[in-house]
Amino acid sequence: MFLTASQLTAAQALGGKGHGLRRLLAAGVPVPDFAVIPAETFDALLRGLPTDAKGLAQRRARLLEFTLTTADEQALRDCLTAWGFPRQPVVVRSSVVDEDGGQAAFAGLMDSFLNLTTLPQVLDAVARCAASAYSDRASAYRQHRGLAVARPAVVVQRQVRPVASGVLFSTLPEFPQELAIHAVWGFGEGLVGGTLQPDEFYFTKQTGQLSRHAIAHKPEQLVAVADVSTDVNDLAVDGNIDAVAPTSDEVIEIAEAVGAAGTKADSHATLHLAAVPAPDQNRACLTPAQLAELFALGTRLEQALGGPQDVEFVATADGVWVVQARPITQPIPEVVVYDNSNIQESYCGVTTPLTFSFAQRAYATVYRQTMRVLGLPAAQVAAHEAVVSQLLGLVRGRIYYNINNWYRGLQLLPAFRQNKADMERMMGLEEPVDFVTSQRKTLAASLRLLPRLALNLARLLWAFGYLKTRVAAFHAHFRAEYGRFYALPLATLPPAALLREKARLDAALLDRWTTPIINDFYVMMANGRVARALQKAGIADPDEFLSRYLAGDAQLAGTQPTHRLQALARLAWPRPALRELLLALPPDVHAQVARTAPDFYREVEGFIGQYGDRTAGELKLETRTMRVAPEVFYQYLRNFLLAEPPPPPTARPGDALHQRALQELAARLAGRPFWGRRQTWAALRQLQRAIGYREALRLERTRLFGMYRTLYLALGQHLTTQRQLAEPAEIFWLTEDEIATAAVVAATPGAADAPRPDPAPALPTLVAQRRREFAGYAREDVPSRVTVPSPPVSGAAPPENPRALRGTGCYPGTVEGEVLVITDPGGNLDVSGKIVCALRTDPGWAALFPMCRGVIIEKGSSLSHSVILLRELGIPTIINVPGVTKRLHSGQRIWLDGRTGEIGES
Repeated sequence: MFLTASQLTAAQALGGKGHGLRRLLAAGVPVPDFAVIPAETFDALLRGLPTDAKGLAQRRARLLEFTLTTADEQALRDCLTAWGFPRQPVVVRSSVVDEDGGQAAFAGLMDSFLNLTTLPQVLDAVARCAASAYSDRASAYRQHRGLAVARPAVVVQRQVRPVASGVLFSTLPEFPQELAIHAVWGFGEGLVGGTLQPDEFYFTKQTGQLSRHAIAHKPEQLVAVADVSTDVNDLAVDGNIDAVAPTSDEVIEIAEAVGAAGTKADSHATLHLAAVPAPDQNRACLTPAQLAELFALGTRLEQALGGPQDVEFVATADGVWVVQARPITQPIPEVVVYDNSNIQESYCGVTTPLTFSFAQRAYATVYRQTMRVLGLPAAQVAAHEAVVSQLLGLVRGRIYYNINNWYRGLQLLPAFRQNKADMERMMGLEEPVDFVTSQRKTLAASLRLLPRLALNLARLLWAFGYLKTRVAAFHAHFRAEYGRFYALPLATLPPAALLREKARLDAALLDRWTTPIINDFYVMMANGRVARALQKAGIADPDEFLSRYLAGDAQLAGTQPTHRLQALARLAWPRPALRELLLALPPDVHAQVARTAPDFYREVEGFIGQYGDRTAGELKLETRTMRVAPEVFYQYLRNFLLAEPPPPPTARPGDALHQRALQELAARLAGRPFWGRRQTWAALRQLQRAIGYREALRLERTRLFGMYRTLYLALGQHLTTQRQLAEPAEIFWLTEDEIATAAVVAATPGAADAPRPDPAPALPTLVAQRRREFAGYAREDVPSRVTVPSPPVSGAAPPENPRALRGTGCYPGTVEGEVLVITDPGGNLDVSGKIVCALRTDPGWAALFPMCRGVIIEKGSSLSHSVILLRELGIPTIINVPGVTKRLHSGQRIWLDGRTGEIGES
């Protein structure tokens, strides 16, 4: 059976290449003329033969002797003549039934024969192509992949004369964001065979822009053996024929004669290496127009054929031809986007494995509770556990949001519409992602969702109505657990008891975080309601107005430690001996204070007992807090004693801003209906109260993290006693699961010396490895947006003015002073009278802020908690200054304008 392209159907056994070419035609791409000898043609010859090694050899032998029927041979002759054969060479390729499939490509395993110019060559190539389905290499591949015995088919195709040839991957498996094109001069066999170095072109699929490329030095190319007339002259040299240029008819006759004269064994040796002209050796072998055409072809084929495609193409003087396309069988990894624009406020810089594993579990726990609060069925929550448990990622030692899973998680929440921009704003992303689109449910889906949304809204409104009671109950429950925990003799509890205490913290507090979640929803909804009311009143920038209205709120829990520190400084100042001790800051300052000033010591202990976990970097478990290391408290206090502390202020720094905001709104609302004015003022009071709740609840979160920190350090002490760790603080280089396993070993007599049942390294080795690894991460400059896998970058353009320093002003005021760059909360904290420059800040910095002259934050949000505190304290602040922690240095004198965001050298 011999079928031309117009005779093919999907029901026929055309083989992988045959069906692929048929699909290419259907997709409307340029394909050289072809015909197929389907598998049915060979079935009768192979029927009944065994499939063992002997049977495969028999199949190969029979196929090598295969001949077409007279009718099929005549159909082949007619087809070749229509293509212009023999002046138009042809190609014969294998087309096994399962070749070029989605799971098995068989790339290069079966034979192909190019530049065929005689009918005997073509007939011989058909037999040899079919027989190659049972070659040793093809059979071994089948055995390895567990594939059934082959059913060969064969493709005969008109050969086009290449200027260049190559391979296009519509999705590059290493970097799925890219479409890749590799090409060489001449025939592409030099590329696919790995003998020639290709030019490489990579396009960003999303934009179609050439993202990177490499032009190879190409001194050689594969070209076809000279045409038949030259072959004839070569034969003349051997004395077979006169060296006279033949006519066209004679060429055909001579070609037939050559084929009949026994050139069968050499019919496939039709390409040879030739020099590339010198001007072309370092020139791109594809033009920009050809590259654009190939990009469009690759994109269209991926869509039309239902997945990433491996495409072979030929560029001729007349255009680009696709000669083959098959699915890419290599796994295509998911492109994961990690972003820390928001989360770095809590987890600044490099962290430790313990902090990451704990944070990952805490986020998952809270997100499950959020989904339950929003009415998702338990089965649906459980079905998406893989998403919920991977909301965070650890990239080069830093905690990032896994944006892919955040989008998936947010799209689970009941809503008529998921707006891409809203989701990005909710996550605090500085730049959008390109793999997600806004989604709107159909009318039918919306109607199905309506009852659940109504019920969910009713639940939330009911919970909002009892928020004051719920918050009070939450605090009471938390204080009870907090007091019980710190009354325990943690240092004497065995590992098993400490693990039980961890389980209790999980069950009693972490797994009961519903009240803070409900209040966060209330803040979000109240903020939206207030913003709409303010816009209706004529205030164009509600966020800016709210920053002024909320300034100076002394009820915010985040400001209380600062006020207490100021009071302690005023208490110590009149006592010269105590003040001198606190300024000297000896290593044993806490013990000396206990001996020389027991009354002040009791005040300090009370402060640490209440606020000892509120420290810069407080959510990182490895952070040395005031509770863990009292000397940290004295570092903070010392800043307040470098000059005589002022008396308690009669007015808060933000009062003037607050009063002006009140006056502005009153003027805007004047003359409006009474009910509208009342609703606006009520909404503002409700939002202010909810923000107060949020700050107090965030302080409880800080205390909860402090309890876990204390517990893990107690476990670290046990592992140190067992000589599994060198010191308790090494516990932070382990994950939660590793600690639990090590604690069980520590609790089992003799277990530490027993042979290890797994290849995991001993704890000292593991800790040492991670210390080295994370120390390397700390020296790296990692961007806030990381894509994995991430293609190489050809080079970034320098900024227009590399010396310009400007960010977003958050609190007005112009100040001048000495810079203190803080990249590590455990470093120099002598901030008194200085302009602090930091990569990130969090509420734990509140103890440092009051003595600062100004604050510059490299990356941040104008609505972040730390910026709220800075506004309340009246400190000029600028955020989002690119690279500022590397462009400024400690000791440098600068000025800043907190209104305009400008920074300059003094």
